[in-house]
Amino acid sequence: MSQVSPKKIFEAIRRELPPLYEARARSMLIGPASVIDVVADPIIVTLVQRGNFTKTPADYINISLNQSGVAEEIVVTVSIYGTWLNFNFAADPIVVVVSQHGDEVIGNLWTISGLITVTVTMGAGQDLSGADLPSVPVMITAPPKSNWVKWSNIGHLDFTIWRDNIAGERPVDWKGWIYAIKKLESKVVVYGQNGVSILSPVGNVYGLQTIHPIGLRGKQAVCGSEFEHFFVDKKGRLFRHADKLDRLDYSEYLNTLAASVVLSYDIENGLVYICDGTSGYVYSITDKSLGKGPGNVTGVGSQDGTLLVTSPAAIVIPTFELCTDIYDLGSRKYKTLKSIEIGTDETLDLWATVDFRLDRRASFTTLAWRKVNPSGIAYIPCFGTEFRFRLKMLTYVYFELDYIKVNGVIHGYSYLDGYNRTESA
Repeated sequence: MSQVSPKKIFEAIRRELPPLYEARARSMLIGPASVIDVVADPIIVTLVQRGNFTKTPADYINISLNQSGVAEEIVVTVSIYGTWLNFNFAADPIVVVVSQHGDEVIGNLWTISGLITVTVTMGAGQDLSGADLPSVPVMITAPPKSNWVKWSNIGHLDFTIWRDNIAGERPVDWKGWIYAIKKLESKVVVYGQNGVSILSPVGNVYGLQTIHPIGLRGKQAVCGSEFEHFFVDKKGRLFRHADKLDRLDYSEYLNTLAASVVLSYDIENGLVYICDGTSGYVYSITDKSLGKGPGNVTGVGSQDGTLLVTSPAAIVIPTFELCTDIYDLGSRKYKTLKSIEIGTDETLDLWATVDFRLDRRASFTTLAWRKVNPSGIAYIPCFGTEFRFRLKMLTYVYFELDYIKVNGVIHGYSYLDGYNRTESA
């Protein structure tokens, strides 16, 4: 399909054809050039005001001095010679330019009100069967195909569906916009506003399988490689998608992120950065753990052995902090903790504290931070039923935790001698 003006079409025909060019032009237009777009240049309406809008010296705006300009009806006529099977007219948006010539004495206020009406008319004529054509052409509009996926011919960027039916299109079975299309081994995964679906090739078309009926939290809430994807849905839950869909969750943290959240995949270190411009988290694929991270990372990649990170501003690394899962130390009885021992090779200052609660339905209470002494022991007296153990460092370094040893008493039982748990971060 070409987009040219009628004038250019017939000027080209006139140069190439003998005097009977109109007849031959007619035969050409009903032959191979059966679909032609006629494109009109933009229509520019200019309202010009010369002189000053108000008096000198400057004074309050006097409404009686306000002026307005009215543009008369604009008629655009396009003459077409010959017989066409199909034709389309495309016009660029109408641009209205308001300008002032002269000195501006005081701030001027222009008010444009009312509606601009565009009317399309067509002169009398007949179609190929001799029937009269309507004076007003049939206007056909189509809504945007927001949930449709298209594929092109092999090796081409042309999505036109030809007779070979290699190029094509189809909708997904959920409403809303499609945010991203990513390759996953031999399949294609469609991530969108209200769902996640897999497209599997079946001949020249694609079969559809929706694997998650809830859409992404934002347009860029997905990342990954050819072998695994990660995404955050509208409920703030983190998912891993590879050979199957795994729900990692962490919604108690990620549900606070805005819709501007961006996921970045660090394939070199096995990390996923989850940032919304203010808050950020880092998920470790190797350790299967989530930690607090920078809030403004927008992309991670590697080139020539160098790790590259993009951000709209300076990247601020938060204080390193670790929190374990919930432990009841093997009993539902009340307990009194006396100290915790930290097994690590780290030589920098380390701080520790404990979260506790007496009722499993209640929220945790966090004690004050205590510095771990050179022997690796932090004395934190605490009474409760369930506990979480926290560690932090004020300097960001690579950190490995070998174990946490808890010393205390289970009430009604003998002394709790070194209840051990091993963690890694």
